[in-house]
Amino acid sequence: MDDGLRLLRAARHTVTGPAELLGDPVLRERSAGYLADLTRPYGLRVPDGLFDAPSGALGQSYGEMAAELIPALVPPDEPVDLLVLAFAVHDVLPGRATAAYLSHVCPGTPMSFALCDQGSAAAFTGLRIAREYGCRRALLLTVEQAVLPYDTAVPVPARHRAVAMLYGTAADDTARTGGTRVTGLRQRADVGPGDVAALAAAEVRELTAGRTDVAVVLGADLAAVWPGPGGGAVTTGPPRQPSTGVWWALLDRLAGDAARPRPVVVADYEPGLGYLSVAALAPAGRSEPVGERGADERAQPFVRLRGADGDPDPGAW
Repeated sequence: MDDGLRLLRAARHTVTGPAELLGDPVLRERSAGYLADLTRPYGLRVPDGLFDAPSGALGQSYGEMAAELIPALVPPDEPVDLLVLAFAVHDVLPGRATAAYLSHVCPGTPMSFALCDQGSAAAFTGLRIAREYGCRRALLLTVEQAVLPYDTAVPVPARHRAVAMLYGTAADDTARTGGTRVTGLRQRADVGPGDVAALAAAEVRELTAGRTDVAVVLGADLAAVWPGPGGGAVTTGPPRQPSTGVWWALLDRLAGDAARPRPVVVADYEPGLGYLSVAALAPAGRSEPVGERGADERAQPFVRLRGADGDPDPGAW
């Protein structure tokens, strides 16, 4: 059922180089001490001297990564009521209240939430919160970084990436006639690897009511076991981008279908936690196209999305 929530605008970027805040020696010292205390009980170690100078090996600031996208989506005269930050890997300052900081820099000083410890399901949970919160306009920010300053057995993402999506509801005048409608959202817990393929296909069939013109966007983990139709109707998120990958691919799909919009189902599976998440979207008339702005495009309308092969740092990670 259409509950009025619509994706109005979106932006994304791949980040390179060290976080700007790491230029401050006081913050580097605080980060080194915090991370050393955090990892010590688990037998992990932050190398001595690693934080002596700013370096890309130290990690990124989600506050910086997300804040750069906010002006591209939220003009000063279009305040946001709700901001949700979704992530899995912590950033270079895990003790910082990043969602509260982003609320401070976002027009409207919105209520803010941070969602973690849900893996790839976090952004879907953020979307569910936006549907149920009762706000006019919500900003969903999904971020991940590709570096941890200590050894870990869990693979980190391939690149530093952030995806921002601005949603409006029926109470928002700009959302009544435009955007892409969110028509369904389901999340299931305790889904085993042996059950996920059949369950995901069943959820997609039910959410699309058997339509054959639906595009499917899958996270890399789910795509590996996907039993449904293949070919051009399926878009797969880039590998080793568990938080942003499926949303990155969704923006590619929406841009590719801009001339002839069609319903889209977005689905992902978090194998470590057993979460299956599925969302359905459908065209809702004319709206500003999703896109991203380069450094020289800040004052221009949204532009065409660059595909993964057009990233500013191909093969960097």
